[in-house]
Order: sequence, then C-alpha cells, then structure tokens
Amino acid sequence: MFDKILALLDNIIAINSFSNVINMLIAIVVAFILGIIIYLTYKVTTREFSFDRELGLTLIIIPVVVALLLSVIGTNIARAFSLAGALSIIRYRSAIIKPRNIAFIFFGMGTGFITGTGLYVPALLFVLITCAFIIVFTALGSRKGTAVKKTLIIAIPESINYDGLLDDTLKKYVSAYSLDSVRITGGGTLTELTYHIKVASDINIKAFMDELRVLNGNFKIKLTQYVPSEDK
Repeated sequence: MFDKILALLDNIIAINSFSNVINMLIAIVVAFILGIIIYLTYKVTTREFSFDRELGLTLIIIPVVVALLLSVIGTNIARAFSLAGALSIIRYRSAIIKPRNIAFIFFGMGTGFITGTGLYVPALLFVLITCAFIIVFTALGSRKGTAVKKTLIIAIPESINYDGLLDDTLKKYVSAYSLDSVRITGGGTLTELTYHIKVASDINIKAFMDELRVLNGNFKIKLTQYVPSEDK
C-alpha cells in the first residue's frame, strides 16, 4: 500500500515537473499566437455583414485548448481514453451553417493538434501557408467582374404568360440561370418565379431591374444573395 502511494506521488511529481510545465506554457503561447493569425485571416477575408465576432473568438480559443489537451495527454493512453469519454458527453447545440466557418474551426483544431505535439515550426508553416492560400483565393473570388450567385424572385400577373418571358433578359445580363420554383400567390392572381442566377459583380443592377419590371408590369421583383432551396 505504501509503495502504491509513493508511486502515485512520483507520478504526480513527474507530471507537474518544471520541464512539463514549461512545455505546456510554450504550447499555449504558440497556439494563442497562431490562433490570432487565424482570427485575423478570418476577419480580413469575411464580408462585414457575415463576420461573426463570437466565431472569431472561438478560432483563438480552439488552438489553445487543443494544444493544452495534447500536452496533458502526451503518450499516456489512459488519459487519452479518459478525455475522449469526457468529451463524448458534451452536446454541441450551435448550428454552423456556412461550410467556410466549419473549415475555419477544423483549421483551428488542426493547428492545436500540431502545436500540442511540440511541432511548433511545422504548425507555424501550416498556418502561414493556409492563411496565405485563403487570402489569395478570397481576393481572386472578390475581384471586379467575378460571377456571384444570387436569387431572383419576380411576380408575374396572371394576365401575362410567364413561360420564356424572362429568357432573353436573363441571357443578356447573367452568365447562368435556372428556374428553381413556381408559386401561385395572391389568390391565383400572381405567379411568383424564383430563379438562381450567376451575375458579374459589376453588373448594372438598375438596367437589369428596369428591363425586368417592364416585362412583369411593375410588380414585385426581389434580388438577394443566393438562398439555397429548402429540402422538399
């Protein structure tokens, strides 16, 4: 019994040794710095109205937490299974809709894993190269003239035949389009058409809308950011 107590004390002392504490502190600091780089990349490459401050803070915390956990676990299999069991009872209720946000979270987790294993230089290279790729890709995607997805909703009165009515105008202003849905509204007096379209970022919106309102007799026209179709 006494030997077991001594072994337990030796184990506690070994875990809390000066070198282990220093390694954990270094991992936390490095992960924090890399998390800030990821956060700044997320902020720079995200549109103002799409920027989520809470997600940005999460991107700083995730690498730190994961790196700390990896530092604590080390090569101890028992600790790894204990941690997995503890995390399995946590229920995450926040809905992350955009795949881009999910990718950033996995980016932060990967950074934490690499940092937690003590591979600080590879972690730094991983973050810098990935962030550079994200910035370049975002810049290319947002340059003037680049095609963007939008959703067009237009109401057609029952007195006008909507079949092929908008085709010529759509071909003139958009690079691609598809009719997503047809809905009867207003007690049968209006037909609401929903199109998914691809337009250049520098399109003349006023001229486009003017031609559409001539065709639908000045009834409702709504052009918004791309809204995916609801599952049937």
